[in-house]
Amino acid sequence: MTDATSLSPSPAGATPDIGPKPEMAPTSQSAPVAPAADPYAFEPEDYGASVLRTTIFCLVFLLLLPFFASLPAMIGMRASAGLLGDNLGLLVLAAVFTALMFLVFVEMMFSIRTRVHLGREKVRMTLPAGRGPTPMLRYRSYEFPYDQVDTVETRREIYGGAMTPVLMKGARVILKDGTLVPLGYVSEADADPVFPYDEIARKIADRARLPLIDRGAVRRSVRSKMMGIKATDSENTIIDEAGIARLNASHNTFMLALIGIVLILMLIGIVQDFADGSPIGQTAALPTVLAAIS
Repeated sequence: MTDATSLSPSPAGATPDIGPKPEMAPTSQSAPVAPAADPYAFEPEDYGASVLRTTIFCLVFLLLLPFFASLPAMIGMRASAGLLGDNLGLLVLAAVFTALMFLVFVEMMFSIRTRVHLGREKVRMTLPAGRGPTPMLRYRSYEFPYDQVDTVETRREIYGGAMTPVLMKGARVILKDGTLVPLGYVSEADADPVFPYDEIARKIADRARLPLIDRGAVRRSVRSKMMGIKATDSENTIIDEAGIARLNASHNTFMLALIGIVLILMLIGIVQDFADGSPIGQTAALPTVLAAIS
């Protein structure tokens, strides 16, 4: 006795569909899903002075160095010869030259040593260690991972008064162990700073997944800042935008008054030249001086 096999109905004259059926290929195959991009995956970035800037300051310093080194010998020779009167002018020149060489040396060292590297997991940077708004000779290196960052802050500091107000924007990083890492200052009037510290602070905050905190604007004394004197309570008072606008208005008024005084003095000089009947640019006392010489 044989088992009966059920046959599927087929059209007349067609061969019955008997036997195993071949496996059918899937009609559609889903494409592999790419892993989602990490929104906090940042590429490493480096900040440093350009080669051109560093080269220029090095060349200027090396060109001025022989003249600067010869000043002590010149002053000593004149002093030994008893030319004290001539030495006075040379001493003034030496003082000005020393200040110029110091500024060039500071900028040269700043261009050579200051570096900021924003890696994928941590920050490495070498920054000036001074408290002032300008770089000095002491430097300090920092290295910390992003997960150790507690807060990233920026603050605007106003130096000077109505005559010459200077608005600087500073940035700093505070680590979870309480370590304070001052990044530096950048003038808001500088459209292309060498080290945009506010931008560096923002990128550190992004990598640390923290908000960038703005501490507002405060008044600061240049002398206290350069000497490392701690700010008083009055200096820590926050200045709102209205106060900054009043300061800018006072500065504009002062500059307009200064320009007006210069124009009035020029006008008085021109009127006096016409009144004396002498050619413009020649003072009335010039003929008398020429007659005395002749």
